[in-house]
Amino acid sequence: MAKKNLKKPRRISKSSKTAPWFSFFDILCLIASAVLINLSFLGHHLGCLAWFGLLPFLTAINNKTWKQKLLLSFLFGFMFFLGLIYWLIHVSLFGLIILCLYLALEFSLWSVFLPNPSHWSCLIFGPALWVAIERLRGGLFGGFFWGMLGYSQFENIALIQIADKLGVWGISFAIVLINFILFQILDQRKQGNKIPIYVYLPILYLVTIYNYGWTILNTKPFVQPNCKLSIIQPNIEQDKKWDPDYLNDNMDQLQQLSLLASKDNPDLIVWPETSVPGYILDEPRLYNQVIAIARQANTHLLVGSPREDYLSKQYYNSVFLFGSQGNLKRYHDKLHLVPFGEYIPYKNIFNFLQDSPIADFSAGKKFTVFQIFNQQKQEINFGVLVCFEDTFPELVKKFKQQGAEFLITVTNEAWFKQSTEPLQHTAISVFRAIENRCWFIRSANTGISCFIDPYGRIKAKVTDKAGNDIFVPGAITHELR
Repeated sequence: MAKKNLKKPRRISKSSKTAPWFSFFDILCLIASAVLINLSFLGHHLGCLAWFGLLPFLTAINNKTWKQKLLLSFLFGFMFFLGLIYWLIHVSLFGLIILCLYLALEFSLWSVFLPNPSHWSCLIFGPALWVAIERLRGGLFGGFFWGMLGYSQFENIALIQIADKLGVWGISFAIVLINFILFQILDQRKQGNKIPIYVYLPILYLVTIYNYGWTILNTKPFVQPNCKLSIIQPNIEQDKKWDPDYLNDNMDQLQQLSLLASKDNPDLIVWPETSVPGYILDEPRLYNQVIAIARQANTHLLVGSPREDYLSKQYYNSVFLFGSQGNLKRYHDKLHLVPFGEYIPYKNIFNFLQDSPIADFSAGKKFTVFQIFNQQKQEINFGVLVCFEDTFPELVKKFKQQGAEFLITVTNEAWFKQSTEPLQHTAISVFRAIENRCWFIRSANTGISCFIDPYGRIKAKVTDKAGNDIFVPGAITHELR
């Protein structure tokens, strides 16, 4: 007969139970940081919130296991991007959720390689890894250079002058660095320790940036072309933009605003992206209307329209330059398309989307530089970026390297309704102006349409009498000097 096991069952202590992944306090910290960082992108000088907005997030992941940091960082990333790009819900709720989930993975990746936030090495690795993740965001799956932390400082003109040397990432680095410095100071005080001197040394980086900015702002202005431009903001609703019943109304709006702008004798009038409601080269009526407007305005006219290449059977999102006599001088095809918006990437993987309403545009291949003559008969060269192309710093810089003296972005942001998207996009344009030290002009269907000088200052924009700059029609002329 076998003996019974008379051993008493081992009692499981409370301390041996699996610890929870996160606490309610951790979630509150994540929400607080997501809210603060999102508010910093809203303008109205709220950019200051970014300098301490990460503190609650760092508190939540401090002294956590790598698995806990991974999950908490993912949740923070999802909250942050959901608040930042919520306007994509007007295009696709499913697309918004998928994109936010994908972008949140970047924060998880960042946390995996991050030492404990209270460790001194985070003053180096924290900002460096953050910038590396931001760069990675722009290189995968077509790129999405949106939500860079440095863009929140677009109103801090002295600070962001360093962008011509370090790009927006130099500002992102500074913001994350200061957040880690503040966190470690608070952490040392909480423990009753003396604050090490090395914690204060990185502040020299911020001082150097400001000193550079003040020096640039007080030096001789950058040489710019002598040119006068008018930008048109027709404010055509998206559901009416391609409706044949509104074609005449849309063209009348563009004509009236263009003739109004022509009274200022500009060297060039600029219409937004796909402003012509049709394929301009294939529809004689539209083509003749544009010619007539150019002749009536008696100046160069830049318009947006899709086009079809009959030899290759490919479609392009293009801009066309007409002379003052209505002659078509040149056109340019958009180079960097919006994935899942203007084309389907990796068609062998996403072949189930072949029958979806996603457009099937092809990317252009040439960096076209347009030429016009000002009233002094001087040749002026400029490049045109379409839609979100100005979010890609290297792409923008190539136009400058090809000889462009100023840059224009034409875009249609009516897709996103009354939202913060136009302001976020304008903040990005501010940095492109500084990086290339040239005028950067935005012509948007529903706004924001504005002139940004080489220092990143918005010098003029289309507004109504109440000061509203989106979903208002208008035209404005400004001289580039």
